[in-house]
Amino acid sequence: MIRISRSVVPNSFTVGNMLFGYLSMFFAVEKDFVMAAWMIGLAAFLDAVDGKVARITNSSSKFGVEYDSLADVVSFGVAPSFLIYHFYFNQLDNVGFLFSFMPLLFGSIRLARFNVQLSGFTKTHFSGLPIPAAAITIISYIVLVERYFDGEPFPRVLMALTAIVSLLMVSNVRYEVAKISLKGNTRHKIILAFLLIFGICILFFPNMLIFPAMLLYIGGGLIKTLFMKTSERRQKYKEKRSQRSAKKSQNKTEQNENVESKQQNDIE
Repeated sequence: MIRISRSVVPNSFTVGNMLFGYLSMFFAVEKDFVMAAWMIGLAAFLDAVDGKVARITNSSSKFGVEYDSLADVVSFGVAPSFLIYHFYFNQLDNVGFLFSFMPLLFGSIRLARFNVQLSGFTKTHFSGLPIPAAAITIISYIVLVERYFDGEPFPRVLMALTAIVSLLMVSNVRYEVAKISLKGNTRHKIILAFLLIFGICILFFPNMLIFPAMLLYIGGGLIKTLFMKTSERRQKYKEKRSQRSAKKSQNKTEQNENVESKQQNDIE
């Protein structure tokens, strides 16, 4: 009797992730850009599920981690690059080729850094924009302009968006991990309620709201990281200032002691 490993369950979700990324490229060639974008969106959903399924079934493995990364390169690296090339960048010759290559290039670097260093993720945040988030930002922009702007690419916006999300993937900007839990303080529950309400709105108006939601996510990470860096610099400045004050006070005390000692010697 053939025994089926429990790891087959989460890995089947990973296969589905890769399959939808592969299908996206077929739709891109056929100029059905909205369907191509939604294929990547479905891949992102399966990518979000496979890790949770692995933990539920207690079937996490190093193979699963590596296989998931390979699937992510296809669905969130190759597929988005292929999509934006056929959507607009094929009109710009070499420049367009370079811009369309950026999501694949920086996305693969991010995944390699994540796997080798194992320092790109903690329980609370990611270091750098996750590659699925970068892909969703790009595809949601394409869906938005296809549905509401007759497919007008707005070249400068598309070029800037592609470059920004690509570079953010290899940055040290902190991005929060979305957790659905009723545990925690009131602040967490308020955030959870807001996310649920916003998520329901997205279900009804996905073409319109996903792109603004991704911009909020990206901007929020940038602002929070900038605030943290500023706070750290202020703290370091205060520590240095305190050390200098303490050193000056110490030097002044030593000088006073030397004067007193000299005066005592003179008296003697």
